Amino acid sequence: MEIAEQDRADARARPRSRSLLQTLVEDPARFNFDAAVAILMRATGQADPGEAVRFHAAAGLGFVASDMMAVEQVESRFRATTGLIGLTGPSGVLPRPYTDTVNSQQRQRTPALAEFLDVLAQRPIAQFAQAGIKYQPHRVATAASLADRSSAATPADGLRDIQLALTGYGTPHLASRLAVGSEPLMFYAGLFSAWPRSADSLAAIVSDWLGRTVEVEQFAGAWLPLGRDEVSVLPSGNSPGQFCRLGVDAAIGSRAWDVQARIILHIGPLDLPGFEAMLPDRDLLRRVTSLVRAYLGFETDFAVNPILAAASVPALEIKTATPPRLGWNSWLPTTGLRQHDAPEALFEAGLIEHLGERS
Repeated sequence: MEIAEQDRADARARPRSRSLLQTLVEDPARFNFDAAVAILMRATGQADPGEAVRFHAAAGLGFVASDMMAVEQVESRFRATTGLIGLTGPSGVLPRPYTDTVNSQQRQRTPALAEFLDVLAQRPIAQFAQAGIKYQPHRVATAASLADRSSAATPADGLRDIQLALTGYGTPHLASRLAVGSEPLMFYAGLFSAWPRSADSLAAIVSDWLGRTVEVEQFAGAWLPLGRDEVSVLPSGNSPGQFCRLGVDAAIGSRAWDVQARIILHIGPLDLPGFEAMLPDRDLLRRVTSLVRAYLGFETDFAVNPILAAASVPALEIKTATPPRLGWNSWLPTTGLRQHDAPEALFEAGLIEHLGERS
C-alpha cells in the first residue's frame, strides 16, 4: 500500500508533458523553420502559412544560432521572429544601411520602419514556407486537410494531383465523374501507372477493394455488331458491292465474334447478402464497374460474374421483399443438396452502366 501511494504521489508531482505548441512558444530555438510553421498552421487551422503566421525579421547583425528566435500568440494568429530570411537583419537581402537604420529607430522606440519592411517581406517569406511544403507528402496532405476547414483560398492538394496524374485522371473534374470516386484511384495509383496493364493487376485491385476472391478470364470474347459499311453486300446494277469475296472477306450476318473484345471477372464464391449486393441495380456493382472501366478504358469490354456459394442458393419462392428475377437471382430447384457453386449470373458492363445512368 505504501509503495502504491508513493507511486501516485510521484505521478502527481511529475510535471505534465508540454504540447509541441507550448514547447515552440517557450523554446523556439529547438525547431527549424519548416517544423515551426507546420505547428503554427495546425494550431491556427490555416493552410496558408501567410495567414497562420506574421513573420518578423530579427534585429541586429549578430550571428543567429537558430531559425526561430521568438514565437508569441497575438489573438488568433502567431507572431514569429526569424533570422533565416528577411529584408533586414543578419540574413537580410537589403543593403546594410537599412538594417542599421532599423536598429537605430528601434533603440529610439520607433518601430515604424521595421514593421513596414516586415509587411513587404510577409508574402515572400510565406511563399518560402509554402515551398517547404511542396515536396513533403505528409505536409501536403496536412495542408489539404486544413484547406477543407479553412475559408481562405489555398493552393490545391499537390499530392492528390500527382497521384491522379499517374492514373491518367489528373484532368480537373474527370475523376469526380466516376461512380467509384477518386480515392480508390489514388490508393491504387501504383498499379494504374504500370504499363502494359495486366489481368493480374486488375484482379489484385478489385480483390483488394472488395475483399473477395477475384479471377480475370481473358479472351472470353464477345459479339461485335457490324456497321452498314462493314457488312457483305452483293453486286447489284451499278453497285460493285463490298466484302463479297468468298474465302477472303465475305461474312454472313450482322455481327462478328472477336475473342479479344471482352474479359470476365469471376467474383466469389459469395454468400447470399454479398451476391445480392452485386446485382446490376445495386450501388456496389456500379462502383466496381466504374473502377474496372477506369482501369481498362473503353478499348476492352468486360462482364462481371458474381458466383453464389452452393450452400447459399435460395429456394425458388415468390416473395415480396426480394422477388426472384430471371437471370439474376433465381435458380430452378434441384433434388438433394447442390454440390457446386452457382456461376450462372453474368452481367455485362454496358447493362450495369446503363442502369446507373437511369437511376
